[in-house]
Amino acid sequence: MKFHHFLFLNFLFWASLFRAQSKPADSAAFVTFDCEITQTKQRLDKRFFASTPPMELRVNNEELVYVTLQFGKRKNKLYLYLRILEDNICIKKEKNVDIQFKSGEVITLKNEYPINCESFFAKQLRKKEIEKLLQNEVTQIKMYTYKKNFEMYVNTVHNASIQQSLDCLLKYKIKKSDEVKVKKNKQDQRTQSQEPRVRNQEQATDNQQSEEK
Repeated sequence: MKFHHFLFLNFLFWASLFRAQSKPADSAAFVTFDCEITQTKQRLDKRFFASTPPMELRVNNEELVYVTLQFGKRKNKLYLYLRILEDNICIKKEKNVDIQFKSGEVITLKNEYPINCESFFAKQLRKKEIEKLLQNEVTQIKMYTYKKNFEMYVNTVHNASIQQSLDCLLKYKIKKSDEVKVKKNKQDQRTQSQEPRVRNQEQATDNQQSEEK
């Protein structure tokens, strides 16, 4: 990802930092079931981007620390974004997130975001990973950083929100508003270019009718 991606993601998650500082200890109290998919005019790699609201998971091995979890969609691809809401947390571009399911199975995800100390993790989800999240209950998420490891337990409310967010994004069609505008402009230009020709034809018809009379 390029530098402008960092700016976009930083804006995407920044508001969550202030909300999390005032949250109660039980993170289930502020999980929403409403997808509320948002698509802004900003783009990533010249493509339109949509996302669901971030949900906050409380870190169990640290006091009053939260991690935001969010899903996004660009073209037909889904992305998982995680951010630890604490200063100076550095994350490598390597396999550093474990998702554990109720069955005991664990999948490990590799960070595709450049090494950073802004606690960002980004991963394009493969089809198998999406199916796994939709069909199985997550019990714990672990993030491994330079400083320490962060563990977040995931309850049934979180699971329902995760699955609904993924389901909504899978069905959501990215709106290409700029392309629609371009097509409309081209159509208007064609219409305008045809108007003088039509007027000339009408004038010629009127002249011919006058001569016949």
